Amino acid sequence: MLMRNVLAVWMMCMCSLVAVAQPKGYSAVKNVAAFQQSLQKASASVQTIQSDFDQVKNLSLLQDKIKSKGKFYLKKEDKVRIEYTSPFSYLVVMNAGQVLVKDEQKTNKVNTRNSKTMQSVNRIMLDCMRGTVLSNPDFRTAVFESGQSYLVSLTPATDAMKKMFRQIDVYMDKKSFDVRSLSMVEQGGDFTDMDFRNTQHNVSLNDALFKVK
Repeated sequence: MLMRNVLAVWMMCMCSLVAVAQPKGYSAVKNVAAFQQSLQKASASVQTIQSDFDQVKNLSLLQDKIKSKGKFYLKKEDKVRIEYTSPFSYLVVMNAGQVLVKDEQKTNKVNTRNSKTMQSVNRIMLDCMRGTVLSNPDFRTAVFESGQSYLVSLTPATDAMKKMFRQIDVYMDKKSFDVRSLSMVEQGGDFTDMDFRNTQHNVSLNDALFKVK
């Protein structure tokens, strides 16, 4: 379950529009093409991203929420590192179609080329960095805005994604297009909220952070 949440951290890319109930405090973006162009322009200037994150996992079977925190790194074109640091150590590294998953007890390596679901996740993250947000058929998307942020609401369109998620909501800063938070709702009703802070662009990131060997 944790693996599914980790792999979904950057599923904020848009693919095609669908009618979704308008969230409170937001209105539908009237010119989606202009939004797409602005996002592409912002993405083009970003080569690396480094951010801290806080996560709250809500499980229907547990009264207490599961809280954790960590660091997120991304480097063009296809390098991602998601590192949980508290209250446990958990690491996911994605690099050129290979995935390394490491916890406090063992390390696993996965070739995404052998999994359609993993291929989809990998493509989504690349679309996010490139700003090609309307080209992925795996999701239907609606875009909303408030005074300070955009809300991108993603609804799975393929069986593989439907098995994982009911909906993913991504909140983006209206000026920088940085992801500020996202909420991932699973089919069973459990959901995970993640807040990103201290986001930095174009910092020097050593390739050793993204080793999967």
